[in-house]
Amino acid sequence: MKRYIILFGALLAVAAMGYAYDGVARLFTDESGELFNSLSLSARYELLNNFSKGETVEVVNNLRTTESRITQLTSDHMVVATSSARTVEMKLLPKAKGDTVLAVIETVATPVKDSRLTFYDMKWNPLEASKFIKMPEAADFFLPSVNKEKRDEMLSMLNFAMIEMAFEGDNLVARCNLEDFFLGDNFKFYKPLVTNRIVYTVKKAKFKRQ
Repeated sequence: MKRYIILFGALLAVAAMGYAYDGVARLFTDESGELFNSLSLSARYELLNNFSKGETVEVVNNLRTTESRITQLTSDHMVVATSSARTVEMKLLPKAKGDTVLAVIETVATPVKDSRLTFYDMKWNPLEASKFIKMPEAADFFLPSVNKEKRDEMLSMLNFAMIEMAFEGDNLVARCNLEDFFLGDNFKFYKPLVTNRIVYTVKKAKFKRQ
């Protein structure tokens, strides 16, 4: 009986905490577990509770590590380190007529950082990314002064590109981590030909390259 009383009390506490959060924090607790499969509902509330108290206490996740923590949280922006090698960033993007789009950036370090950008409505239904952004590719990081022949030659040496993305205020910044991928002297052939970042302005959930 005592066990059931404790369990019931815990469930009531979780329910009560749920009413204290809104905006992107509410979406964090509402997510079904595909994106945050290593964080139980109680662990997510514990993270939010710790952050609201000004604490950066790490919480044990389903992988039995103690590395999950919230690093940034406002009403429309949140960054969660689900482990030492993975972060999830969420940003609410207002559209016309009161609609809102949720942009989610998942970044993994292998150890070079690589990101995936996806979009959802406020009920976690996936949205087609091409409606909001033309995803950056390795070719986009070459300077305009590089002719097509030279660019294609350099691209042929890339088996794949590691592109890291993150929000900086209301802008999205993409970085192609060629310097981390091509160690030492190998990067010297690329360095004078590429830019280290691409910036997108965001207006009504539309991303426009600067």
